[in-house]
Amino acid sequence: MRIVSDTGPIIGLAKIGMVDLLKALASEVLIPPFVHKELFGKTGFESTYIEDALEDFIKVAPVNSLNLSAADVLAELDEGEKQAIALASGLGEGVLLLIDDHAGRQAARKLGVAVTGLIGLLLIGKERGLIGRVVPLLEELRQAGYWLSDDIVGIAKMLAQE
Repeated sequence: MRIVSDTGPIIGLAKIGMVDLLKALASEVLIPPFVHKELFGKTGFESTYIEDALEDFIKVAPVNSLNLSAADVLAELDEGEKQAIALASGLGEGVLLLIDDHAGRQAARKLGVAVTGLIGLLLIGKERGLIGRVVPLLEELRQAGYWLSDDIVGIAKMLAQE
């Protein structure tokens, strides 16, 4: 599977030292140019993990222009989300878009793009035996300043059976 990612999930993975999970799950990890720019603007402790991943396996891919109806669907999103969705949409089948923003996920689904968020990716990692437990990682994310609602954490606990 190929993964196209927005900025937030990569930062979240870096905050818990798990960016390499992307490499373990995907045959290819792609980001659009604006996400690359946003990631280079990151200066916290996680920036080292991000820089290493960018040098190792996360590749920047150009974004093709969208048709008018697709551009209309994405009009209210920020540039990173727009480009990530456009990139994933342009790649066709076998692509999973990693995006946490609710409006971005809805827009991607309207364009027929398969989506998951950071928690969904952690659940896939657990399902494939790459992660032992998800809940401690969610708590670590919260402690590192990554916002997760109580409702989402509760659903994740249930899905992880933890």
